[in-house]
Amino acid sequence: MSDKEIEIGDDITIDVIVDENNVVMGAVSDEVLVITSEDGSIVDETIDVLDADGSLLMEDEKISVYDADGNLVAESETIAIALDPDATS
Repeated sequence: MSDKEIEIGDDITIDVIVDENNVVMGAVSDEVLVITSEDGSIVDETIDVLDADGSLLMEDEKISVYDADGNLVAESETIAIALDPDATS
């Protein structure tokens, strides 16, 4: 078994979106997961946009990999948008 130490941190922020009458229109959640070791780190950030019913409208996930010196060595981003099931083609 390896003697390397791995640390994991997670932070989530949720902002509720309201209109001028304080009626909830939706929410945005931003979650950042950071995994670090002496070899480098991985940062996974996911931003979700939800409607007032809690249904997912859009998700943006960005994963960044850094070496031990903090240099960015790889990055990927995926954006997913929910399609309206009632829409016609």
